[in-house]
Amino acid sequence: MQFAFDLISDLHIETWDKFDWVGQPTAPYCVVAGDVARDPEIVMETLEHLGQQYAGVFYIDGNDEHRYYLEDLSGSYRVLSEAIEGVKNVVFMQDNVVIVNGVAILATNGWWTYDFSSKFSVEESQEWFQDYVQISNSSANAITGVAYHDAAYIINSVNKLQRQRDVSSIIIVSHTVPAPWIIEHDIDLEDNVRFNTMGNLHIQQALDEDTENKVKAWCFGHYHKSVDRDFSGVRYVSNPRGRGDTAWQQNPYFPKRIEIEI
Repeated sequence: MQFAFDLISDLHIETWDKFDWVGQPTAPYCVVAGDVARDPEIVMETLEHLGQQYAGVFYIDGNDEHRYYLEDLSGSYRVLSEAIEGVKNVVFMQDNVVIVNGVAILATNGWWTYDFSSKFSVEESQEWFQDYVQISNSSANAITGVAYHDAAYIINSVNKLQRQRDVSSIIIVSHTVPAPWIIEHDIDLEDNVRFNTMGNLHIQQALDEDTENKVKAWCFGHYHKSVDRDFSGVRYVSNPRGRGDTAWQQNPYFPKRIEIEI
């Protein structure tokens, strides 16, 4: 028996002419791994549209949803969560677990702690990001706190799901990249301080809690090149559309169907 879902991420709607997903689904469910848009209204419109195409849309935010609200990140999360509550067939996955046919889906943004690579110091990386997005030092520090929270949430959730008998498989979803080895080959990033804002170095510790080998796949976004690799029994996969105003994009763009044996 299989559990199937479509994976999409990094839609960056405002950089494209339009987004029409009618006739695109290949499965009843869809996982959206963040970076839908920077405009909250566009985010809601897109999620509503996806909710009309799928029986269930499991959505986690990306950093772009908070791009203009980083000075009050907790407030941005609160507004986003409240807005999504009324969207039919859409579940906001932050601090949430959904179980469908024995498959547990748990997700978090992940963010970053500015230490994804040892080539650049935490201080240098944080200063670069502050300057890049024009935010205060305290707001840049706050991202680190959220990243540690997200890592702890995934770690603790995987641990608890080991003892849940009605769960045979686990799918982890993060917006940011879960491990440096996934993107360290990229010549556009290897000597770029931006590498330290690509992923959360600590979130992979969740796999140490997977004593029953339930984790089957780790879906993610943020990195605008497609990934589909198996490592130590876990499938690491992404399907980003990318920004329409850059060379790192998929056009045309289609869902990636993921099938999990249960």
